[in-house]
Amino acid sequence: MAIYLTQGGGDEAQVDEIEGKLKSAIPDLKRVPSVEAIDLKSANGADRSIVLLAAAAPEGANVDDLIDVVRRHPRNLFFIVVGGDISARDYKRLIQSGNADWVAEVGLPHEILDIVGRVSAPARDDVAGESPIVVSFTPSAGGVGNSTLAIETAIHLVRAKSTKGARVALVDLDFQSSHVCDYLDIAPKFQFEEIVAAPDRLDDHLLSAFISHHPSGLDVLAASRSRFHARDLSVEALSALFDRMAQRYSTIIIDLPLSVHSWTLPLLAASRGILVTGLNTIPGLRQIEETLRALRDEATITAEVRAVVNRCDVGLLGKVARADHVARILGEEKRFCVRNAAVAVECVNVGTPIALAYPSDKSVKDIAAISSFCAGLNVAPRRSIG
Repeated sequence: MAIYLTQGGGDEAQVDEIEGKLKSAIPDLKRVPSVEAIDLKSANGADRSIVLLAAAAPEGANVDDLIDVVRRHPRNLFFIVVGGDISARDYKRLIQSGNADWVAEVGLPHEILDIVGRVSAPARDDVAGESPIVVSFTPSAGGVGNSTLAIETAIHLVRAKSTKGARVALVDLDFQSSHVCDYLDIAPKFQFEEIVAAPDRLDDHLLSAFISHHPSGLDVLAASRSRFHARDLSVEALSALFDRMAQRYSTIIIDLPLSVHSWTLPLLAASRGILVTGLNTIPGLRQIEETLRALRDEATITAEVRAVVNRCDVGLLGKVARADHVARILGEEKRFCVRNAAVAVECVNVGTPIALAYPSDKSVKDIAAISSFCAGLNVAPRRSIG
């Protein structure tokens, strides 16, 4: 597959910068002065080729020009517009024009490689009719590390040998204080207001516009924070979102907020696994136990439920501190204990998960046990939200 780079409304300096970011990841990248300079005879005789168009922020009439470029050229040329921010509406117009996609310059090079892989991959019929494994991380209180646990588990699922090649998504549903993207050093793209008014608008192309890609291979759906303005999904919009995601992913990890919404119970009812997170203190263990009890009182929830006791102190022989308290308060509840990692703060500050920065850290072994639980959940017939 040939990959070309040329101008699409940007300037030579922009093309130089993009080429510099991509040349190590795509050593065969061919720079051409224009789309017309591509040898169409050679392209027509080869597999599908990709053209990277360096463009200024595509808006208004500029999008019309880009759409015209796509439509005027053969279908075996796939165009990737590289530029500034673009609205969901303009993104959808570009996608529906034909063989085109868009990435922000900050997403280079991994988003380019993701699109190249998707364009060159054959259609998959083997997953038809299957449902993804949905696992909801549910905090028993604020500040218990729920997001960190969800991130580390999702990263481990992407990289583990037993699940390697599986498509994994992490969905952050905390719209007021979302910080998953901060922890991963990526930009949030989920504009859920686009589907609240008209859930049927959500198609695969619009979903792609909402996804933030992490270099590990993890896809993240997270919205920018809105601390003082009420923003929320409807049950209908959330159902449309997960129905669309079910066609793309084998595992979906949900980072739930502490607050309860109209969609919380329907989402928990649609989950195959629920992990209740909390801390190894007497109040923290009681909050875990109360949350577990509340979940079991809900007749609609049939998921496998586990407790996750986070930030545990562990002795030299591997014994969890205050293990007698854990046993007394949680009783027969099945649980995971995740030790306190000395490198956790450093990893948060640099935006790199522990599993990637310090794969030998003992806490990663604890996360691996949670990952195995998620991967081992039986796939049940799909249950819609709501």
